[in-house]
Amino acid sequence: MTRREQRIRIMTCIYQYLLTGKDIDDIFAENLDVDDKESISYIINTTAGVLNNLDELISQLEPFLTDYQFDRLGYLEQSILLMSAYELSQGEIDRPVIINEAIEIAKKYCDKDAPKFINGVLDNL
Repeated sequence: MTRREQRIRIMTCIYQYLLTGKDIDDIFAENLDVDDKESISYIINTTAGVLNNLDELISQLEPFLTDYQFDRLGYLEQSILLMSAYELSQGEIDRPVIINEAIEIAKKYCDKDAPKFINGVLDNL
């Protein structure tokens, strides 16, 4: 599984959590239908990292949401921003790679204005 595919799974897990409030173990059971242990580990660790630091990540993002409030964004945009902010906070992957991945995922899953918005927020974070 590619890193982008892993990120899409992470985005999906966060999205489902934000949308439904379901137990994270149930969400993982629905989204971890792969045999790749490295991918499973990355998806679980990153998703858990986001959810364990949810309030802190939102606080970091909100100052850069010009004319927006985090809770007024779509759940997909929230998920991408949270995932990316968490990855940026870890410092393990180059900043431009994380931002580019977020933009590409937004292009595929969000409306046409989301990639530019996400780029602007993450670039200033």
